[in-house]
Amino acid sequence: MAAITTSKTMTSDLATRDRFDLTTTYTNFLPDPDKILIENEYDYEIYRDLLMDPHLMATIQQRKMQVMQLEYEIQQSAESKGQSVPSTTLRVTKELEQVFEDIDFNDLISEIMDAIFFGYSVVELTWKKDGKILRPDKITGKPQEWFIFDKNNELRLRKYKHGFYLFEDGEKLPPYKFVLTQHKPTFTNPYGEKILSRCYWPVTLKKGGIEYWQLMMERYGMPYLIGRYPNTFTATQKTEFLDQLKQMVVDNITIFDEALGIELKESPQFDVGQLYENLVKYHNREISKAVLTVTLTTEIEKTGSYKAGEVHKEMLQFLGESDRKLVESSLDKIIDYYCELNYGNIERPKIKLLDKEKVIEESVDRDKVLSDMGVKFSKEYFMKRYKLAEGDFSLQ
Repeated sequence: MAAITTSKTMTSDLATRDRFDLTTTYTNFLPDPDKILIENEYDYEIYRDLLMDPHLMATIQQRKMQVMQLEYEIQQSAESKGQSVPSTTLRVTKELEQVFEDIDFNDLISEIMDAIFFGYSVVELTWKKDGKILRPDKITGKPQEWFIFDKNNELRLRKYKHGFYLFEDGEKLPPYKFVLTQHKPTFTNPYGEKILSRCYWPVTLKKGGIEYWQLMMERYGMPYLIGRYPNTFTATQKTEFLDQLKQMVVDNITIFDEALGIELKESPQFDVGQLYENLVKYHNREISKAVLTVTLTTEIEKTGSYKAGEVHKEMLQFLGESDRKLVESSLDKIIDYYCELNYGNIERPKIKLLDKEKVIEESVDRDKVLSDMGVKFSKEYFMKRYKLAEGDFSLQ
């Protein structure tokens, strides 16, 4: 077999930005290519305002709950292989369990999953000294507009002066402080794929349609008064009579001369109102498809079927699995920071998000292995792990 010669082109990138993108010769940052953000001067509030839409918020919550309902388990690779777990590893695992118990775990998952809707999310870790250990005191999500990516696709802190965000080299982030989560990033777009970008026009057009629908109902959907007056009425008397009718609508009571006639006219039925309703339903379906890839779970029409419901449920499970892996990856970064700061180069545990039933099943298998090794568990452990009441069991 002929020897393979290694050249510089084999060990470095050949297709680079410096070769093809002239803007990188005089700038070191990458602007977000999102067209809606560009048209709105990169103001992320344009996307946050969309969350006021009830249907969009319902679909987002439904997607997030696929992951937020799960229990977490911190696992060691030795456990999965049936090997004995070192005492240091057990101590680290216990400390990490305490770390995640001390924070609002569901809020953290929600902050991480914002990457799916905004393209990326960033959480900042504030550490505190606890004896000889550094542990996270706060883990807080930060706004996307505070950050920018350089031409090497690395996240940096954006500069801000005189009330304006600057498009120039950002500040390098310190280590162990920030966890970046990206949703489907690419080389050309490290800002990630924003689902809210796909929802912008459906929400905006639906809002406009509802406003016109409401206006139409106010004008033509309510009964209106018809006043009849004698031919001898002057212009001034006509104006006074009209003012009385207007006031009657407000007060629901009035008196008139017996010579004047009043008629309550019901509005005719208009099919145009159905057009607005269909328009709203159409945009809601588009929003559902953008967020959930399906529609039946948020809009059950009369023509829905059991089979379609099963297909949609299965699709949501696929989405939940993908989102779970995204969240686990970011949580593992927090674990890596903790281990490296406190224990250096040791084997890092991994966090797994599991159904509650699976957590109990895996705990039983693990606890049996540890018990066979001579580990003694406390009553408090069984109460916490298996959700048992104190009077339901006893230890021998």
